[in-house]
Amino acid sequence: MMGIARESDCYLGQSAVQGGGESSIPLTCPNNPQGKRSMRDTGLVQQILGLARPWQVNEVIMDESEKTITVRVEPALGTKLACPARGRPDCTIKDRQERAWRHRDTCQFKTLIGASLARTQCPQCGVKTISPPWAKRHSRFTMLFERFAIDALLEMSIQATCRLLGLSWDEADTIIARAVGRGLARRDLNKLKRIGIDEKSVLKGHRTITVVYDLETSKVIWTSKDRTEATLDRFFEGLPAEVLGRIECITMDMWKPYRASCRKWIADADEKTVLDRFHIERHLGEAVDKVRKQEHRELMAAGIDWLKGTKWDWLVHPENLPAVREARFEQLRQYDLKSVRAHAIRQNFRHFWNTIYPANARKFFKSWYFWATHAAWRRSSKWPGA
Repeated sequence: MMGIARESDCYLGQSAVQGGGESSIPLTCPNNPQGKRSMRDTGLVQQILGLARPWQVNEVIMDESEKTITVRVEPALGTKLACPARGRPDCTIKDRQERAWRHRDTCQFKTLIGASLARTQCPQCGVKTISPPWAKRHSRFTMLFERFAIDALLEMSIQATCRLLGLSWDEADTIIARAVGRGLARRDLNKLKRIGIDEKSVLKGHRTITVVYDLETSKVIWTSKDRTEATLDRFFEGLPAEVLGRIECITMDMWKPYRASCRKWIADADEKTVLDRFHIERHLGEAVDKVRKQEHRELMAAGIDWLKGTKWDWLVHPENLPAVREARFEQLRQYDLKSVRAHAIRQNFRHFWNTIYPANARKFFKSWYFWATHAAWRRSSKWPGA
């Protein structure tokens, strides 16, 4: 594989665009005593930044030693400022505060936008700081930079993004929090009808979060720490009554706190709830394994090792059983074992997923449930709902 060498930092320095006619414009002025260059292409920078009146670029300063470019932005002279809160026109300017925002880099130079933000004196609202169009309130990054950072975070780890963009972990975390807040503010829940509720394991130490997503769009619409009833209550509390009334389907596992919260907020929640197939299959598999364990202990006490080393044979579906184990497992199924009956009951339940009409599904489940709960080995295991 061909290696790629890192080139040394370099820039054009005092070179200018060469050519004839009106397009030949010098980009830089001679060095000042501080080693900074005051650049004259303010109109080009203003177009790149997409600034509109009353904001205008007054100066572009390149610091060669610090490898930074600072864009000075100020409102045009004679601009009348309105109250940022209520829009009241012609407010008095109390004072100005110097602020700086990190912008996307210009080549190898770190780019900053600097401005003196005015604080207006409003008779109704008091002193309020105006908000610039290139950044959100309380942010020290421009919106374009935050968008670029989020794109990078989607492609790599937080640590790699911080290393690439020169951010601290706290700065990256703040950018993520603001992006999540903007996403929540833009979400449209007016068409929300079918929701899925699930828990996810994050970090270390068995920490879990609750995730709610829209089944029709497959988009996450809400997350929160823990998986308690109070956790899910916070989601339902934020929904308008008309949205709660439109929910017609809820998918989840068998976690009781989730079901209790749904019953509290959604009318006829039990009839609208669809239990997750994965978790139902997992419970059935666990029940089969409990029967096998108990029966294995009983057989070993009698000196019979038929079930030794067969745990996974009972848990996988027959079509997924390796060919080298099929013959031995088929032989075990000929014996009158409790594990064989438990396995048959579990496999028989798979027909439930193929039923189309609700009446047929209820009829099948009633028959299957009676079989599962009245088997001779019922005390050996606790089936879901038994």
